[in-house]
Amino acid sequence: MAGHTKGIVYNACGKFSINQSASLVQQARMVISHDTGLMHIAAAFKKKIISLWGNTIPEFGMFPYFPDENSRIIQVEGLTCRPCSKIGYDRCPRDISGV
Repeated sequence: MAGHTKGIVYNACGKFSINQSASLVQQARMVISHDTGLMHIAAAFKKKIISLWGNTIPEFGMFPYFPDENSRIIQVEGLTCRPCSKIGYDRCPRDISGV
C-alpha cells in the first residue's frame, strides 16, 4: 500500500508503547487501522480514519466516532460467518479441522 500513496507512510506496528503510539497518531494526518484501540485514539484526536474490519462487525457497537467526514469503514459485506471473535463465534465456523 505504501507504494500507492502520495505522502509518507510509516509502519510502526509493534515498535512503540501505547503512549508513544498515541503520540504518533496525534501527529498523523490520517490513520489506517483495524478495529482496535488505536482506531479509537485516532477518533479522539479527530483524525481521518480508514478502519478495516475482519472478524468483528461495527454493528456490535464498537465502531469509531468519525469526526472527519471522509473517514470510512472497509469490510467484507455479506460474509455470513462473521463475526468470529470472542464476542461472536468461539472459533471460525469455516474451520473444518475442529481445532
